Amino acid sequence: MPRQLLAHYPQTETRYDELLSGPWALRPHWRSLFDTLVRARPEQMQERLSSMRRQIRENGVTYNVYADPRGVERPWELDALPLIIPPDEWEQISGAIAQRAELLNRILLDVYGPQQMLEEGLLPPALIYGHSGFLRPCHGMAVPGNIHLHLYAADLARSPDGRWWVLNDRTQAPSGAGYSLENRLVISRIFSEQFRDLRVEHLASFFATLRDTLAQHAPQSDGPPLIVLLTPGPYNETYFEHAYLARYLGFPLVEGSDLMVRDGCVWLKNLSGLRRVHVILRRLDDDFCDPLELDGESAIGVPGLVEAARQGNVLIANSLGSNLLESGALLGFLPRLCRRLLGEELAMPSLATWWCGEEAALEDAIEKLDKLVIKPAFPQLRIQSVFGQDLDKRERAALIARMRARPHHYVAQELVQLSQAPVWDTQHPRRLAARAVGLRVFACASPDGYVVMPGGLTRVASERDARVIAMQRGGSSKDTWVLTHGTVNTFSLLRRSVGPSELVRAGTKLSSRVVENLFWFGRYCERCDNTARLLRALIAQHIEHGDIADHALTRLCQQMGILPKELEDASIGELEAALRAAALDAAQPGSLASGLHQLSNVAFSLRERLSIDNWRIISRLADDLTDVPTELGEVLERLDRSVLAMMTLSGFALDGMTRDQGWRFLSVGRRIERLQFMSRVLREALADGGDTPDWLLELADSTITYRSRYMTRPQWLPVIDLLVADETNPRSIAYQALGLTDYLARLAAHFGTIESAALSDAVADMLALRADTDFRAGSPRLLAVLEALGTAAYTLSEQLGRRFFSHAATPWPGSNS
Repeated sequence: MPRQLLAHYPQTETRYDELLSGPWALRPHWRSLFDTLVRARPEQMQERLSSMRRQIRENGVTYNVYADPRGVERPWELDALPLIIPPDEWEQISGAIAQRAELLNRILLDVYGPQQMLEEGLLPPALIYGHSGFLRPCHGMAVPGNIHLHLYAADLARSPDGRWWVLNDRTQAPSGAGYSLENRLVISRIFSEQFRDLRVEHLASFFATLRDTLAQHAPQSDGPPLIVLLTPGPYNETYFEHAYLARYLGFPLVEGSDLMVRDGCVWLKNLSGLRRVHVILRRLDDDFCDPLELDGESAIGVPGLVEAARQGNVLIANSLGSNLLESGALLGFLPRLCRRLLGEELAMPSLATWWCGEEAALEDAIEKLDKLVIKPAFPQLRIQSVFGQDLDKRERAALIARMRARPHHYVAQELVQLSQAPVWDTQHPRRLAARAVGLRVFACASPDGYVVMPGGLTRVASERDARVIAMQRGGSSKDTWVLTHGTVNTFSLLRRSVGPSELVRAGTKLSSRVVENLFWFGRYCERCDNTARLLRALIAQHIEHGDIADHALTRLCQQMGILPKELEDASIGELEAALRAAALDAAQPGSLASGLHQLSNVAFSLRERLSIDNWRIISRLADDLTDVPTELGEVLERLDRSVLAMMTLSGFALDGMTRDQGWRFLSVGRRIERLQFMSRVLREALADGGDTPDWLLELADSTITYRSRYMTRPQWLPVIDLLVADETNPRSIAYQALGLTDYLARLAAHFGTIESAALSDAVADMLALRADTDFRAGSPRLLAVLEALGTAAYTLSEQLGRRFFSHAATPWPGSNS
């Protein structure tokens, strides 16, 4: 049976094997898990694999590979078998990584401080001042606790003799710790007994140390510090991790637009107003953090952030400018710097690296070119990495010429044979395969020095002989099991119990961005539904009656930007082409497809608050409009499906969301949009004159209600009563206006008075109109009320935006406003 598992597992002498020490010889720390695999029946392993995939899907674990057509919905790739590291080996790794983190922190302190290493010649000035990551606005800026690196990561690989080497340092905004935690939760469940019996180290205490250290070094305040996690947004490839870590650590997840700098301090915009931010755990690259002093084209940063940090009013982790150390050109200088700054030898060497800016290193690199990888020395250089062994004679000569012309632009690095580890062959019920692996290890600052996470993110190449491991190239991952001789620390960040005082039912501390997105999600849902219903009614009229160039529905679509203004002289073919484009052309502003694209964008920003069922409906809506039918009858079928899907989304909001403030703003958005739409529809229908149009009841989804009440053809008096004055009809003007009034009263109970005089006056006029039953089709009073309600809805939307979303008029503590 063991030989069956290893029948196709490649035996090798040219690279280190994590599983085998020789032919059929298991390494001791692998025996227990391997025996479990031998004993497992094929259906048991299939059940484990299914459980793993289900957890990843249900947890929404994704990683965006930009070239992948699945894009942001690409599931995280995880192998079922962990990488296992014995205790003695891990002790050496953790000690070396803690030392390296301390060394790199000292280098940053010097480079952004006295710069003694440059004066002593231990660091070439060209490596610092020629690097775009050296931020001159940050020179001389003090950092709390003398800590630049609160979180550090190192990419490790084994050489064929089993020694670990550092390939890269991640010092700016290291990613992967959250994925390590998610991998642990998934794999420890499918191999729960083995995880317990092997005494695998837990990860929670590492994250607790990170959280506590950030809080300890936060600027002084009257209450507990507010720590936020700053993300570039949902289209970043590791956005899942940002959201996951924020939830796990208890930090609000924010984007640059959620924050503002006033009076030298950073503030978070939320429903309750402005809250002082003391610590920012950032996942933005340095340049994007502040458009005022760094990259002026950044649209995702916080203007004034550098000045707030300079004044000591906010802690930024990692400090701005830490990207400087991610250059491979520095690796060759670390041994000397370690002896100078720490008084000891570098415990774990870097992969042999030469900066070609030194003449001797350049000549050495050219001589050994066939065994090296040539890389850019600085990240701002648009130079592709080149494997020397891949070059023909002409390409080799051209590369050498470029290196001699600009030697300081290049780094030469030894080509390493990555170790291989077992992976489960998903195409076979009982077979192990092998893939190249690398290990990303994490360290965080603590009062007693750097603490190393007992595990890490094992990255797996897509092919066994891959020379580079990159998730963007289709790689996968493994959990990393660090074994211990002693007692396992079972500390957990998850609360074991929740007391009565800690119960949460509805919060007012939602960020303004989340609430604004919910508000616009409601509006776009309603807007898309309105557009689909309008086009459905108009196409049906065209199919039944022919020319609709001067129809009231056509004018409505033109007023709303759904159809072009000039259609009077259009031929039948041109008219039908315009109708198809209005439904299906995403490039045409105002079209249904364009509206659904906007809805998808807003929904994606709310992905952590929407259920899987919501996502399925939104995806189907977009997919249903991808190809363009030639027949209007087919377009009509698509519109029917769109209306049905929009009603399903409404049902999710009505029946599947808790009635917190976020839901309330979503509902306010829906009602504002519907109030504007219905007031415009009724004004156009009334202006058209004549008999009551059949399409009016259909557009308001009120045909069945009308027929159940009146055994007559549509007449103006009962139709206007139903669509204007009947507050039990969810499509009526009264239902929207009175509902908005009620929502505003509920919001005012939490946030104080909300200015809504225009709406109040319009509602009062509507109630007076209803009491007098002045529902004549040509009534100037009725038209004035409809006009006032539509205008009041627009005004209310603007006021809510200023009050709760942009906080443009919000005073801050200490102001005289």
